[in-house]
Amino acid sequence: MLLSGLKAFRRTFLNKVTRLSEKHATTDATASSTSTSTSTSTSTSTSEAPPLPPSTGFIDQISTRHVQGWTIAPESPAQRLNVEAFLPETGEKLGHGTADQFHYGLSGIGDGSRRYGFWFHLTREITPAERETLRVRVPGQGDLARSPNLSSWQPLLHVAMDIVDNCNLRCPFCLYDYSAVRRTHVMTRDTLEAALRLLPYTKDGEFWFSCLHEPSLHPEFASFLDAIPPAFRKKVFFTTNLARRMPESYFRTLAQSGIDHINISMESRTPELYERMRKGARFPIFMQNWDRLLAAFRDAESTVALRYVIMAYKSNLHELPELSRYLLSEGRAAQVEIRYTYDVPFIDVAFRQQEFLEEAEWDWLQANLPVAEPGQILLARPPVPQNPAPADAQNETETETASVSALPIKPEETPQTVKEPFIPGHYLAQLSWDGTLELKGISQASSGAALIEVPVVTKNIRDIPDIDAFLYALDCKSIQTSEAS
Repeated sequence: MLLSGLKAFRRTFLNKVTRLSEKHATTDATASSTSTSTSTSTSTSTSEAPPLPPSTGFIDQISTRHVQGWTIAPESPAQRLNVEAFLPETGEKLGHGTADQFHYGLSGIGDGSRRYGFWFHLTREITPAERETLRVRVPGQGDLARSPNLSSWQPLLHVAMDIVDNCNLRCPFCLYDYSAVRRTHVMTRDTLEAALRLLPYTKDGEFWFSCLHEPSLHPEFASFLDAIPPAFRKKVFFTTNLARRMPESYFRTLAQSGIDHINISMESRTPELYERMRKGARFPIFMQNWDRLLAAFRDAESTVALRYVIMAYKSNLHELPELSRYLLSEGRAAQVEIRYTYDVPFIDVAFRQQEFLEEAEWDWLQANLPVAEPGQILLARPPVPQNPAPADAQNETETETASVSALPIKPEETPQTVKEPFIPGHYLAQLSWDGTLELKGISQASSGAALIEVPVVTKNIRDIPDIDAFLYALDCKSIQTSEAS
C-alpha cells in the first residue's frame, strides 16, 4: 500500500532536483559561453594538431581523490573532449579523462544525450591546500571554470531519515498507511551517532531529521538535536505537525538549535476544519504550541527559518490566500508551500471526491495568492500526465519497482547488486529508525526531464566503519559499471 506514496514522494523530490540542476547547468553553460577558454599558457597542443573548437563547462566537485564536472564544444556537440587535472604551481599532472559520461544536470544541452560529464581519479591524494589550487583544462585550450556551487565532495543529494516509525495523527490525506501500525519504534543513540556521520556529505538543508513520521514522538528528540555537531546544523531540518503538548523548554531548544529550518504542517486557522484535516489533533493545543514557538523564536532572535506546508482542498481553498498573508506577516514564515495530495490508493474515495481540487480551482488559487518575494510562496500543483504508458507496461513497471525498492527492507539483507549504470556522486539516501540505509542512484538511462532511480545498496549504517571510503567505493563502482556496459 505504501508503494505509490513513496514513489510519488520520491518523484516529487526528483522533479525538484531536475529543475534545480537544469537551471544550474543552464546558468553555468550561459556563463561559461561568455568566457570561452582562450588561454595558451597551459596549452599542451602541438603545432601539427588541428585547433579544437572552443569549449564551455564547469568543474562541479574536487575532492582530495577525484574531480567531476562537464564540458562541451558548442560548435561541435558530437565531439567528446578530453580533460586533465594539474597543479599550476608545479605543472604536475594529476589525472585525465574524457567528458563522455552521463551528467544529470545537462538536459537540453548539445545533442540531448547529457553525456558531457567527466569523473576521474587523481593519481595521488592531494592536500586541502592543493585542492584549492587544482585546475582542470581541455588540452589545447584554457582552464575550465569552477562552478559557483563547487563542493569539495557532497555525493548525497539528501538524507531522508526518520527517528521513529509512527505519527500522533491520522490525517485522511497522509501518504503513509498507518492502518496496521500499533506501536512506535524509536532510534537508539548509537544509531543516531552512526547516522550523523553522513552530515558532511550533503548540502545545507538536505539532512531530513524526519521524512514520513512525527519526530517529536521520540522521547529524546530534543537531546538528539543537541547531538548534532554545531558545524553541521545548517544541513538539518525536520517537519512537525506541532500538535503534541510540549514543555516550554522544548520550544527554546528549537529556537536555539541552529538548524536550517523547521517545516510546520497545517491546513487552516478554523478550529473545526483544522481538526477534521488533522485527525487526532486539538486546535487549542496546536495554537498554544504555535504561540510558544513564535515567542521562543522572538526571544532568542532565532536564525532557524520557519516554513509552512499546507495541503490544498475544496474545504480550505478560499482561506489559503489570506492564510498565506498571515503566515508571512505574523508567523515568521520564510516560506509557505501549498501543495497537492499524493494520490495514494488508501486515501478514502469519498475524501478524494469531496476534497481534491479541479484544475479551475487550482487556477483560481494561483491567481489569488498574495504577491511576495521570490521563493516565499510556492504552489505545487498536481503533475500533468505526459504520454502515459499502456496499462500492461504500467503494471509491469509497478511490479518491478515494488520488487526492488518499495517493500520493507530487512536490516540483515546483503547489499544489492547494481544492475545498470548509475552516475557517480549523486545519491538519494533513506534511513529508517533501526539504521537501515537504502541508497539509490540516478540511472544513466534517464532522459529528458525524467530521472530514473536505481537501487545501489542497502546496509545498516552501524555496519559501515568508514563513511568516506564507503561512498567513494560507490563512485568507483559507478565508473566501473559504466565502463563495462
